[in-house]
Amino acid sequence: MIDWFKKYRQPRCGSFLSGWLASLWRSGRPYFLLAAIGFLLYSQTLFFSYTYFDDQSLTLDKQEILVDIKNVGRIFSDDVFFAPPLQKYYYRPLLNLSFMADAQLGLWDSGDGTLSFYFHLSNILLHLLAVLLAYCLLTKLVRQRNLAFILSLVYLVHPVLAPAVSWIPGRNDSLLAVFIFGAFIVFLNFLERPRLRTYLFFLGLFFGAMLTKESAIGLPLVMAAYIWLIGSGKAKDADKQVLVAGSISIIFIWLLMRSLAFGSGAASSLATISNIWHNFPAVLIFAGQIILPFNLSVFPTLADARYVWGILGLLGLALAILFSPPKRWNYFWFGLIWIIVFTSPIFLSPDSSSGFLSHRLYLSFFGFLLILGEFNWIKEPAQRRWLYLLIISGILAILSVLTIYHSRSFHDKMSFWTTAVKDSPHAPMALKNMGVMYYLDGNLEEAEKYYRLALQNNPQEPMAHNNLGVIYLNQKKYEAAESEFIQELKINPGYERAISNLNFLKSRVN
Repeated sequence: MIDWFKKYRQPRCGSFLSGWLASLWRSGRPYFLLAAIGFLLYSQTLFFSYTYFDDQSLTLDKQEILVDIKNVGRIFSDDVFFAPPLQKYYYRPLLNLSFMADAQLGLWDSGDGTLSFYFHLSNILLHLLAVLLAYCLLTKLVRQRNLAFILSLVYLVHPVLAPAVSWIPGRNDSLLAVFIFGAFIVFLNFLERPRLRTYLFFLGLFFGAMLTKESAIGLPLVMAAYIWLIGSGKAKDADKQVLVAGSISIIFIWLLMRSLAFGSGAASSLATISNIWHNFPAVLIFAGQIILPFNLSVFPTLADARYVWGILGLLGLALAILFSPPKRWNYFWFGLIWIIVFTSPIFLSPDSSSGFLSHRLYLSFFGFLLILGEFNWIKEPAQRRWLYLLIISGILAILSVLTIYHSRSFHDKMSFWTTAVKDSPHAPMALKNMGVMYYLDGNLEEAEKYYRLALQNNPQEPMAHNNLGVIYLNQKKYEAAESEFIQELKINPGYERAISNLNFLKSRVN
């Protein structure tokens, strides 16, 4: 592919951290290029603000906790949002720990810990680290340096992954990928040369992944698929047994920590099987986002999805398989299993109102790269390399432009929610939050309009009636405000803000 690239030996990824660093040093140029291109591509996000879609809840609303490093223990003893007892779902202490590290830098720089610059900088760095680890892993799986580099570039610049970098909460998936890729690299090293320190390193990385996001529980399944399809001759029975025992132990410890943090009253994060059937059409949404990412949405919903892109993408992939079948079908099936395992948790979600955000494909996308790597037409030909490089460069350039454009939708709260409403005009949550943005800007007329639109699309939309009541309260329309607060409590019993607003209204009128 490139002359200088051939002078460097294929990275072995080492048997432990020191070995990985040594291979990184020996093969520094591809890593440097990936990091440099990625930083330039996403540098604009350093100056983005908050979208007010979970990022304010995770950072601004918790700044008193995050700026005080003494609260580390509290991070490990509560859910990610520090929610009330019956609303605890997500045990992700390492995500909050990363926000705490950023808050320390913001506190040192600004005195209040509210600067978004450091949150966005960390997002970029985590994405770059995940891509570098993906490249290291690809060199072990596809076993062609040039191909691994091209696939890593696709991973670096693909617009479907842009929200994981441009949107502050999106780092949850890039941080997870760092642990999963690292754990799988060490797992492969353990199969090649079983050693105690390699085994312990794997357990540490898997534990870190579990403390980052619940979907990490799929890693043992992916490991089992690898052994079954590819590495059956490399794994001894004793090695398999210790890997199984260690993985089960990590999951048990995580469940214990989660149980202690949430208590017996915590709500379950798992939904019923019926949710899979309801959410299954999202397969076409995801396929379109990955294969033909020309109609990306910041807030994709089933009601407003354009399935044609997914249908065309899957049809193109089927034709590629038909006319140029993979030579290593076991690697092809392994890539497909990787996608299924790490995408499945999305379909289990009981709430699909915001369940199909593309940053959740961050880890699954690696499986798509493995599938691509098995097609001859993606591999470097012996002849006409200039044409091959021209086509690949053109595709990467198009993906980069789409990423730059898509990232700008996350610039600030108005940019995000304006785009969300445009993408999904029938999404009650998007309409309601658009109203909130107008309310924050003091435009009560537009805020009321969007709250009404949200209720038209979903008469049971939580918090919409309460927000209307707040507007009427500000306008001294006390009877209308009281009616809205009462209506909110019929829909959303126990909602503290509605109760507080209603009590305040009664005390003021009396």
